[in-house]
Amino acid sequence: MEISTEPAFLEVELPQTLLESPSVSTFLPDEEASIFPLLSSNGGLEPVLLSHPLSPTIVASDITSSNISNTDCKADTSSSGSSTGIAMDAMETASSSLFNKVNYHHLQNNNVTSQDASSHCLKGTRRKSKETPSFVSWNWPLIRKCTFFVFLSGILAICSIVVAQIVSMPKFCNPKTAWYRGSVFYEIDPASFNDSNNDGIGDISGIIYGIDYLANLGISGVRLNTIFPSGPHYDGDVNVLSINTIRPELGNLSTLHKLANVLHAHNMSLLLDLPLQHVIAGRKDNEVLDVISKSLHHWIDLGVNGFYLKGLESLKNNETLLMCLSSWKGVIGKDKVLIVGESFLKDKSKSELSVLLEHIDLVDFILSIENNSQKMKERIELILNDMPIADDRTWIHWSIGRNYMDTPDSSQPIVSKIFAATIMQLILPGTPNIMHENAVAITKIKIKNNSVQPIELWAERLYNITDQEINIRSLDKLILVQRMISLREQSPSIYKNVVCKFTENKSNTQILAHSNADVLIIVRYYPRKNSFVSITNFGSTKVVLDLTSMFYSGNEMLNVESNEKIYFKQFKVDAFNTIVVKLDK
Repeated sequence: MEISTEPAFLEVELPQTLLESPSVSTFLPDEEASIFPLLSSNGGLEPVLLSHPLSPTIVASDITSSNISNTDCKADTSSSGSSTGIAMDAMETASSSLFNKVNYHHLQNNNVTSQDASSHCLKGTRRKSKETPSFVSWNWPLIRKCTFFVFLSGILAICSIVVAQIVSMPKFCNPKTAWYRGSVFYEIDPASFNDSNNDGIGDISGIIYGIDYLANLGISGVRLNTIFPSGPHYDGDVNVLSINTIRPELGNLSTLHKLANVLHAHNMSLLLDLPLQHVIAGRKDNEVLDVISKSLHHWIDLGVNGFYLKGLESLKNNETLLMCLSSWKGVIGKDKVLIVGESFLKDKSKSELSVLLEHIDLVDFILSIENNSQKMKERIELILNDMPIADDRTWIHWSIGRNYMDTPDSSQPIVSKIFAATIMQLILPGTPNIMHENAVAITKIKIKNNSVQPIELWAERLYNITDQEINIRSLDKLILVQRMISLREQSPSIYKNVVCKFTENKSNTQILAHSNADVLIIVRYYPRKNSFVSITNFGSTKVVLDLTSMFYSGNEMLNVESNEKIYFKQFKVDAFNTIVVKLDK
């Protein structure tokens, strides 16, 4: 298909108005009206000059000369073309109308002159609007300074707290236990401890006067026995008249309350032996429960922290016994202690004991120093096997047999064993109990007429203060007991009774008896801690042992004068002595 190219088809007829170019007179009014619809076209008013704040200052004479020059320039260049002249005239007319204040007279304040308005514009200030937020007018320089000071003070406070926490952190990260687990108790018959009124009988006030001795020794709990009044013939705990009062010659309830407060001030606790035979005899179960519960409340109000319940064997019915123990433990609470004797465990199955021991904190076992090392080993192993292996169950309360002070000659072997047995006792798992009679035997101090002991002098010696009135060498072994208590307190390998695992609890004690000598070896260990071993010679002669099959080397802990390393090839142990060694890892 072909498109025709004839001229008639290609011609376009345009209107006459499009062929003519618009004149200046018709273009400018329309353009001015469209761009500046609100501006007046009156050119009779004088325009206001506006200069840039950074431009140099122009005086009136300069403006006049500039206008003349501009006029000449326009005259000279008028021939360059009508379009150029038209554009320049339009721009001048528009600018004159735009910056003419008359055109905005209805918006300005009548009190502000043209010169003031110009000066405000040049200074860059602006008027406040009613919608401007109030914080714009705040003193921001002061606010910034205060904020910086508070921020800096906070940083310094945080740094100070961190430094204080680091400084106050304990030097040893040892596992914690309840206050009565793994600590050391001291058992006292007040009548034989210290006399405060010179009547020949020790009393509770005498214990208060001897508090420094107990504190320096490192005791955690003081246990009092035989303090209750009895019949005309004093027979200890057998025929007690009342368990709510104390013997008049020992003091009164106010004195006992004072003793409890003094012990608490020295971070020690007070425990009482509570004989129950006379309470249980001839009473019904409900009466027994009620009477003893009231007595426990009575002594707790006086500051007592624990009770050794004696005579529970009289309660034959296990259901009644369980009911009583559960109720009594609820009375005293978890932070106080219930202790029972070894006889409590007799004639009871393991299942029955498991239920009863849930309400008992400590079970007292007595070790006889008359036994040789082999029998002592069997006795300790039997006790450890009978008791539950758990950190949060019933613990063992160890005691050494009493009444050895009645022996006329303190040099007899049975008395000489007390020191060796006491050090050995302090390395066993559980809660050791040191009897005051045994401490007296250890010191080997003889007092005329069996009068009370000079406790104040003991305290001075334990405080490293010499005194010429006593034989200083006689207290050296008591100082070793003090060091052993301190070592026990700092060593989880000794004061912990088990190693707790996720799936099971494992004993951390090994008991060995030497085959050729009367020597007992006890090994204590704990994960990531040094192990300790005690070698006790119960024989009457010095022995030399070769223990290299079990140990290699270590450091003796109680002999602070010797810093030499110990090797177990030719290991010497004196008669009736115990050596404690920290084994090398």
